[in-house]
Amino acid sequence: MEQVRAIHPGMGLRTMYDMVQPDGIGRDAFIALGLREGFRLKAVEKHTRTTYSVKTNRYTNLLDGRRFTTVNQLWSSDITYVYCLNRFYYLVLIMDVYSRRIIGYSVADNMRADNNFNALKVALQLRGIEDYEHSLIHHSDKGSQYASDLYTDTLDDYGICISMCDEVYENTHIERVNDTIKNQYLLRMEISSERQLHQRVARVIEVYNTQRPHQSLPQKMTPVAYEHYLNTVALPDRIPMQIYTVQKDAQHEDPNQLKLVFS
Repeated sequence: MEQVRAIHPGMGLRTMYDMVQPDGIGRDAFIALGLREGFRLKAVEKHTRTTYSVKTNRYTNLLDGRRFTTVNQLWSSDITYVYCLNRFYYLVLIMDVYSRRIIGYSVADNMRADNNFNALKVALQLRGIEDYEHSLIHHSDKGSQYASDLYTDTLDDYGICISMCDEVYENTHIERVNDTIKNQYLLRMEISSERQLHQRVARVIEVYNTQRPHQSLPQKMTPVAYEHYLNTVALPDRIPMQIYTVQKDAQHEDPNQLKLVFS
């Protein structure tokens, strides 16, 4: 447990058990032992907001009722903050939602669009596809960084469809990842310089992608392992993923009475 926490400082005992898979002890007994030995996680307090939306009808939410069956069909991005060195730093993440792999990231001491663009460049370079021919959706909130000409023109150049949510609950997958990276890793680490912060971010994302079991993936695979696994599965045999569907309450005719169904 101490060795795992040294690498994954905010990993819960349930996830730790799935990763370690120790012989001779069940999950409940493992969790009870961890709690008894002082491995209960402490909550990390929040400090600031990171989304300053722009009022635009230029981009709508394209995800309602859509089903996805492979990688590079849906990327999602969001901004979170890390408070260290007596100031705020802002971390942009881009995730392939189907595999839950973080494919792009950037950290800076500001929230300018350049930071988001740097994360996008990392994702585009990793995937190495010149034209997605409108088969890929990039989803985000309506933050001004995502509506900048620099960002949207680049997505257009690569044939990537642009989707933006109207409500915060329409971008939950990437927000969960933000919470994990920030609260279970970075805010629990000692960081003594900006250079070390950049190093920690790169290492944490590598660990998240390659070592941390993901509860939503088959057999709790890591995101990278799941992408390798997908290469052995024919497209018709893959598990479809539906992000959410907006449903009206059958007992109300008011269009504002909506129900979100996630899967």
